[in-house]
Amino acid sequence: MVTRGVAALLAGGLLALTTGCGGATAGTSSTGDVHTEVTVDITGDVTVKGSSNAPMPTNNGVDYRSCDQYGGGEQDDKGHTWFLVPQMPVDPIEGKTVYIGAMVKDYHGAGTYEKKTLTDTGSPPGVSFGGDLYYTQEGSASTVTTDGKGGGSWVFTGLSVKNPDGTEGGGPEVSGSVTWTCAD
Repeated sequence: MVTRGVAALLAGGLLALTTGCGGATAGTSSTGDVHTEVTVDITGDVTVKGSSNAPMPTNNGVDYRSCDQYGGGEQDDKGHTWFLVPQMPVDPIEGKTVYIGAMVKDYHGAGTYEKKTLTDTGSPPGVSFGGDLYYTQEGSASTVTTDGKGGGSWVFTGLSVKNPDGTEGGGPEVSGSVTWTCAD
């Protein structure tokens, strides 16, 4: 059974993992004024609607200097290109700390990426609100669309927590979207 303490630990792990997705120099970068403006619209077990700025997400310590650079994704040391959805809105939204963990593997620029191309480090793509982690399950729908200029959206349905017995799916669910624009 997942207890509140374990859920909080998982949420904290999501934060740590989203800031460190794949590289020893991982973190966020906010050179100058380059940042993302994130809008969250989520309903279900948790309802959150609002906006906040977020620093530039990076797996590999990229120091983004423009929105076009961010919109092109980033390469890891194996030559794979990734696109990271903005991860950590700076301000609470409706009183909740929102953590977002989603990235596109094998990113090829502007376009729509289906669930099978989406991932996160340590878990499937998901969101947390300072507690339970809601993540994609077998029955979830999940797509990321990017404009190649640093903006985009992640639309999802049926993200859920684990069942009380520890099995996946069937727990409380959330659905909604995370949209963002990049500002230089």
